[in-house]
Amino acid sequence: MEIKNLSQLKKSIAAGNIFIIKNHRVPEFIGQKRKGNVIQTNAIYTIVPNEPENRVTLANGGKGSWLEYGKASAWEFNNGICTLYNGEHKPENLVMSFVFE
Repeated sequence: MEIKNLSQLKKSIAAGNIFIIKNHRVPEFIGQKRKGNVIQTNAIYTIVPNEPENRVTLANGGKGSWLEYGKASAWEFNNGICTLYNGEHKPENLVMSFVFE
């Protein structure tokens, strides 16, 4: 599945598609699968599918790990990889990169 913009990304997450983290500022999350749990217009709470006891799934009172979408300019979409940055699109500003299954 190739995502080309933030609107498509939001629709894919809302549809329940699972994504795999390819890069993350917290190295232990790399390779982890996630799925949207609570979907908002400005953010999502993500859980680890089929792992109800995972600390990510249990975060925020069982809603999951919170991720704000931010502005479209914070995102980069390239060859199916969705990358979110906090500021300028440089490695040190990476929040996370992921692909959909």
